[in-house]
Amino acid sequence: MSKPRQSDLRERHQTASRVLMIRPGSFGRNDAAAGTNAFMQSVSGARGDIAARARAEFDGLAQALTDAGVEVLVDDEPELPDSVFPNNWMSFHQPESGPAVVVTYPMATPLRRKERRSSVLNMISKAAGGSLRSIALERHEAEGHALEGTGSLVLDRVAGVAFVCRSPRASGRALDAWSDATGFETVRFDACDPSGVPVYHTNVLMSIGTGFAVFVPETVADPVTRAGLLSRLDRLGKAVITLSVVQMGEMCANMLELRSASGQPIVAMSTRALDALDRAQRDAIERFGGIVHAPIPTIEAVGGGSVRCMIAELGDAAL
Repeated sequence: MSKPRQSDLRERHQTASRVLMIRPGSFGRNDAAAGTNAFMQSVSGARGDIAARARAEFDGLAQALTDAGVEVLVDDEPELPDSVFPNNWMSFHQPESGPAVVVTYPMATPLRRKERRSSVLNMISKAAGGSLRSIALERHEAEGHALEGTGSLVLDRVAGVAFVCRSPRASGRALDAWSDATGFETVRFDACDPSGVPVYHTNVLMSIGTGFAVFVPETVADPVTRAGLLSRLDRLGKAVITLSVVQMGEMCANMLELRSASGQPIVAMSTRALDALDRAQRDAIERFGGIVHAPIPTIEAVGGGSVRCMIAELGDAAL
């Protein structure tokens, strides 16, 4: 595998019609990850019961996406608590020219580093027709630098712009390396929850679709930075749908626009997130795609992530 040139990763489409999901086996609380993820909660029950509930929730979401016309590739989780969130350790790109590219990322905690598996990369390569370039950034872990994939990075794949809030899971050095390798512009900012804790992943406060973006402006304390982010989204041609910090806590921003095999846009989110949106916000989102949702309360509470975190986009199944 060879390294692509700068700017090779800008894509023709913002959204994917094929995705990878990892079915949880030993799903549970990762105490090391909880130190920087304020969304994780304690849940009663034996670990085996919690894992069983997570598997049922996973199956419901995977089926809902399949029913909506999205091609869902499923792999089984090894003995790791957070493998249900594959978008943190890899991202897939179909540049306008040249072969597909997979990027692997430096993870903040040792257990999560074990999620990078050759079997999954081989599955992705097969789905891409066997032609796949690689950018491997995990070497930065040795120096204590992390960048957790499309958890840390919210991408405008067509424009080649990445939004990222600084946190222990998104270091400047790893981000510089990613930007140098991909040619993406990076828009960096600070964001905190109401307690003043840095938001651990950008994708819990922002999502970018083909024609819209959801954003939680209250998380950005500096008014100049906040205005700059809204202006940048506007210049990218996105209709911005603003959410409150309370709605962020309900995982409302952790949504993802996808496409069916026939090209119909859909917006995937959890039932919890959907229920927390008001009517005007729902209507605004539905102008850009039909909402597909499923209840995943155990995964959200124990893992501290939601639907977007469970999905790694694998581009256009037709290509």
